[in-house]
Amino acid sequence: MEEGRPFIKEVILENFLSYDYGRVLLKPGLNVVMGPNGAGKSSILLGISVALGQASTERSRKLSDLVKRGRDISRVTLLLDNSLVKGKRPLPFRADTIHLSRYIRKDGTYWFEIDFKEVDKQAVVETLGKLGLNPDNMLIMMQQGLGDTFSVVRPEEKLAMVEDAAGLASYRASLLEAKGRLDSIMTEEEEKKKELETAKTTLARWQENYEKSVKIRGLREELTRFRLEEVWCRVSREEEKLASIAQRIKEAESTIAEMTTKLAEGQGDVQERSKAIADALELLLKGERGLSRLRGDLLTIQHDSSSYGSLKAALQDAPKDLAKEVEKVLGSGQGRVKTLEDEISSVERGLGVENSKFPDKVEAYAASREKVAVLDYRLNEKKRELKALEGQQVSSQEELVAAKSAAEALGPRVTSTRSLGDVQLVIKVDEAQLVQLGDIPQEAEQIYRDFQARIQDLSGKLDKLKENKEVTLKEVNERFKVWRKQLDGLVSGVNESYGKMLSLIGGSGRVRIVGEDDPLKAGLEIQVAFRGQDLVPLDAYTQSGGERSSAVTAFLLALQEHIISPFRAVDEFDVHMDPSSRETFIRALHDYFKADRSVQYLVITPGSPAFYDESAHYIMVQKVAMASQVKVAKGVSQVE
Repeated sequence: MEEGRPFIKEVILENFLSYDYGRVLLKPGLNVVMGPNGAGKSSILLGISVALGQASTERSRKLSDLVKRGRDISRVTLLLDNSLVKGKRPLPFRADTIHLSRYIRKDGTYWFEIDFKEVDKQAVVETLGKLGLNPDNMLIMMQQGLGDTFSVVRPEEKLAMVEDAAGLASYRASLLEAKGRLDSIMTEEEEKKKELETAKTTLARWQENYEKSVKIRGLREELTRFRLEEVWCRVSREEEKLASIAQRIKEAESTIAEMTTKLAEGQGDVQERSKAIADALELLLKGERGLSRLRGDLLTIQHDSSSYGSLKAALQDAPKDLAKEVEKVLGSGQGRVKTLEDEISSVERGLGVENSKFPDKVEAYAASREKVAVLDYRLNEKKRELKALEGQQVSSQEELVAAKSAAEALGPRVTSTRSLGDVQLVIKVDEAQLVQLGDIPQEAEQIYRDFQARIQDLSGKLDKLKENKEVTLKEVNERFKVWRKQLDGLVSGVNESYGKMLSLIGGSGRVRIVGEDDPLKAGLEIQVAFRGQDLVPLDAYTQSGGERSSAVTAFLLALQEHIISPFRAVDEFDVHMDPSSRETFIRALHDYFKADRSVQYLVITPGSPAFYDESAHYIMVQKVAMASQVKVAKGVSQVE
């Protein structure tokens, strides 16, 4: 805060505890609230704390108990200074003065308002938290009785309060956030490692099924190809069969044509040989007839020759002329015989030749007839064969059409270098292997591949986690160094001031960090000694009430220059102190806040202070007719 500007300008209490209606004006620097016990001093600080969003109270466990008896609702309103500070407003609102109110009903319900508009409590807490104002931190707002409480708070909690008050909580939060991420990464890494091992184990269990499944799939794919090859091999076989039939038909037709020609030639030969035999028979018949005629003529002539001898004898006595004539006639007959005999011999020789040739002609004729008969038989057989082939051709064409239709239904044509039998053999082999492999779950291959993908994914994630872990570990180390540097500087300064404060009342003390290597376990240990004794930790059992009050107050004073909150308060810190210690610390408080009036401090003390400081703002609280009233005092004994 700038010089002379209070953060909380005024506190208005309505139906709150012992207040019907009270207005408490606050000034920059030190504000001292005085008054007898039970007057309502602590209610002012409690009201401020409740309005700032404090989560709990020491006076009451229930918010409903804060409502004044007989009333239904109470309200605490703080007027906050929000004027420009170096060109910037402390709170994110445009007005110079902010009205922050908290309403509490008798049934325990409550709500907040900022400038008379309802707001969420979290918004109030977060907005004030940005200024370092945390009403739940007893080092910022130490209400009545919390001094003793602070002495027994665990070191870890003390350190957290100090960091929060000094504005260093973000360093530890940043460190813890990074460490949390690191722990999360390491946890996730372990989980992923376990998942990876489990996935690998499961993958190994499914591997045999997978390999069988792959083999089965391969065999089935082969079978599909082989069956396609088989049907097209059938088509090829039918085509070859049909082509063979067509070729045989062509050959049969050619043979029939050739045989028809030869049969015609043979039949012509038979006719020729038949004619030759007929001609030979006719020739022989004519020869026999001629021979018979010649023989008849010869016999006639021979008969005449025998008559010649009788005639010659009879003519011996005939005249010579007659005898010569008869002898002349008989002489010519003898010549004719000779001629006939020669002709007969010639004809006989000719008939003999022809007779000798006739069997050969007959045999040639028979052979030609036989050849023609064989040719005719073979021709008829070939014609029957052709008819059968034509029937086979029709049947084969039908089978080809059926085979082609079945093949095309399975897939496009494939060529094969194997025979149909060879293809069918490999099909049987594959089918036997499938039977041997047995049944495998249909999802085996998918499960195996899923686990393979899972392993690959986990391995990639582990690599990424390892990389992130290294980066985050480096980040944690860097943030740890920053946190330790800030913390060491803070504790070093507080420790020095703490020792000086205690030395004012003849004591000594030390503030140190314990467990500093682990931000989760790190704590703040406050040690104190009185009357020349050794330093011992501050707790609720070793020191007396006055010693604890002195130690805690000394610590608060030592911490003041490091606290960032614009408003701080302490209630009856001096209740157990001896007069000397009380005066010493009161003077220290006055000196500190006189030197730095940018901070607003509220001190509640029973009775009157040992001296009057005109730079301080004194407030007197009294109870009149069961209601607390507030007055501003100009001096220790003067009330305005």
